[in-house]
Amino acid sequence: MQELTELKNLVIQSLEANGSLAKIRAQIRASVFNVVDQQDGQQKKQSPFFWENNKAQTIYELQQGKDMLEIIKEFLLFYDMHYTNSIFSSESNLREDINRENIAKKLGIDAVDQTKPLLYYLIGKKPQQAPQKNEQLKVAQPSPKDLHQVQQQQKQDQQNQLKAEQDKQRQDLLKQEELKKKQQELKEQQLKEQQLKDQQFKERELQKEQQLKKQQEEQKKQQEQQKQKEEQQRLEKEKQEKIKQDELKRQQQEQKEQQRQLEQQKLQQQQEIMRQEDARRKKLEEEKKLKEQRYEDEKFEDYKGQIGEDIDDEQQIGESDEYMQQSQSQGIDMTVDSAALEEFDYYEDVEELD
Repeated sequence: MQELTELKNLVIQSLEANGSLAKIRAQIRASVFNVVDQQDGQQKKQSPFFWENNKAQTIYELQQGKDMLEIIKEFLLFYDMHYTNSIFSSESNLREDINRENIAKKLGIDAVDQTKPLLYYLIGKKPQQAPQKNEQLKVAQPSPKDLHQVQQQQKQDQQNQLKAEQDKQRQDLLKQEELKKKQQELKEQQLKEQQLKDQQFKERELQKEQQLKKQQEEQKKQQEQQKQKEEQQRLEKEKQEKIKQDELKRQQQEQKEQQRQLEQQKLQQQQEIMRQEDARRKKLEEEKKLKEQRYEDEKFEDYKGQIGEDIDDEQQIGESDEYMQQSQSQGIDMTVDSAALEEFDYYEDVEELD
C-alpha cells in the first residue's frame, strides 16, 4: 500500500510539473459551472455565483460596465479559453452570446483585421492630443526658499515612498510566509486525509476479503450439504428401485406360479375329460358287446325254442340269474334299453384349454 501511495504522489507531481493537473482542475471547475448554469430555468435567472461576489455586482452600475465585460469575453473566446470563459461568464452573470461586430460598432473600433481581438485595437488607440495654443505661457521662476522647500518635500516623498516600499516588501514577505505555512498545513492535512483514506481502504479491503472468505466457506458448506442430500436421494432412489424390482420379480413369479397352476389345472381337466371320455367309450363298447351278446343269446334262445321247449324252468332261471350277476359285475344296468341308447351314441369334441 505504501508503494501505491508513493506512485500516486509521483503521478501528481509529474502532472503538476507539465501543467496537466492544472488543466484537469480547470476542466472540473468549468464543468461544475456549466452544470449549475445549465439547469432548467437557470438561463432566465442570475447566476448563483454572481450573487456571492458583491463587488462584481457593482460592475453593472457603471455606465460602460457591460461593455468592459463583453470586451473581456470576446478576448477569451477569440483565444479559445473556454474553461476560463465558463467561470468568467458565471461569476460576471454574462451568459448570453456576444457579437463582435456589434461591440466594435458600439465602441467605435475599426476592427477590419479578424486575426486580432477587439482589446488589441482598443489598447492601440492613441489618445487625442489637445490643440496647441499659439499663446505662450509665462513660467514663473521659483525663489530659493521655495526651491528648498520643494527639495525638502521631494526628499520627504522619497523617504515616504521608500518606507512604503519597505513596508510593502515586509508585508509581501509576511504574506509569502503565511502562504507557505498554509500550503504546508494543507499538505499535512492532505497527507493525513490520504493516510486516513488508505487506512479506510485497507479496512474495506480486509472486510471484503473476510466477507468473501465467509461466503466461500458458506458456499462450500452448502455444496457439501447439497452433495450429501443428493447422495441420500440417490441411495433412497436406488432402494426404492430395488424394492420395486423385487416386488416386480415377486409379482412375476406369482404370475408364473399362477399360470403354471392354471396350466396344470387345465392339464388335469383335460386329463379328467379324456379319462371320462375313455371311460364312457369303454362303457359304450362294453354295452355294445353286451348287446351283441344278448342278441346272440336271444338268437340262441330262439334257436333253442325251435328245437324244443323241453328245457327245464329251473335251468333257465339259473342261467338268467347267472347272466344278471355277470352283467352287474361288468357294470351293465340291465334295466336300461341298450337298443335305445345305441341311437344316441356320439362323440363330443373336447376343446383344448390354453
